[in-house]
Amino acid sequence: MYDIRFAAPEDLGDVLDLLVRLQADTAHHIGYLGETLGELSEELDGFEPRTVVATDDSGRLCGFLGVEVDRELGRAFLHGPFVDVPVNHPAGSRIWDQNADALYAAVAPLLDGIADREVFGHTHHRRLAAFAERHGFTAGRASGVYLADGDALRGLLLHDVDCPRTGPAREMRVLPTDAAVHEAVAVLHERCFPKTYLSGRQLVEGSRGHTVVVAMDGDAVLGYAAGKAEPGEYYVDFVAVEPGLRGSGVGAALVTELVWKLAERFGARPQAAAAVLEGNSSSVRMFTRLGFHLHTELVAYRMRPAA
Repeated sequence: MYDIRFAAPEDLGDVLDLLVRLQADTAHHIGYLGETLGELSEELDGFEPRTVVATDDSGRLCGFLGVEVDRELGRAFLHGPFVDVPVNHPAGSRIWDQNADALYAAVAPLLDGIADREVFGHTHHRRLAAFAERHGFTAGRASGVYLADGDALRGLLLHDVDCPRTGPAREMRVLPTDAAVHEAVAVLHERCFPKTYLSGRQLVEGSRGHTVVVAMDGDAVLGYAAGKAEPGEYYVDFVAVEPGLRGSGVGAALVTELVWKLAERFGARPQAAAAVLEGNSSSVRMFTRLGFHLHTELVAYRMRPAA
């Protein structure tokens, strides 16, 4: 059993080394954190107050669990647990389970009053699946992470974006300040992504740093796309189109415009990424037509408050 304690600032380098190594293995991969040193460094900025670590008898860092709590939404997101188990150790699963459970117990004070909790990991992370089951989390639908890089990304950035026209003049704009547009985008977001990690109000207020592109028909909102420029990629987080216009090309135009705006504002990245829920065949077709390919599959485990 490792020693468990809250992290200190001087642990950051060892935590990053551990995560870069374990995130490269699908059997340890957690979806929130990114995979490169740059992505992890940004995610862990100011990490100590919400992180516990595990160390062995020599003081070597062997485990990590971070939490992100949104008290406005009443939700918590687990970044881990990660446990560094010696390769081919005969008791590897037991070591992982015991220390993962101890890390989770140690963050209990940070989760006080938050019954809605989630962890998001690779579908091949069997130890995480068992951890989730032990602690009352239920598996949701898997998500495919799709990437566009190389020629596909260049094609997106060079494409002449034009929102399909079937009525009055339409245009795509970065989210304007107009209150009615904010309300329409927030309502569409809540309708298409109920109980996600980000509310419609948080999205339009920009509290999580999203760039939002809106398709307009006069004063009417047809759809929107929202995303961020991460250290290693442009990330397309949400795409929503009014039901009557789905399949008309509005979504693809929004994704293309969003990636262009992120590149314009934040500079070059080697790839663009998006997550698509299992069974959403229309979104898969859209991203595939835009040159994205399936990179990995993740699944969310969620503990919900009692009804």
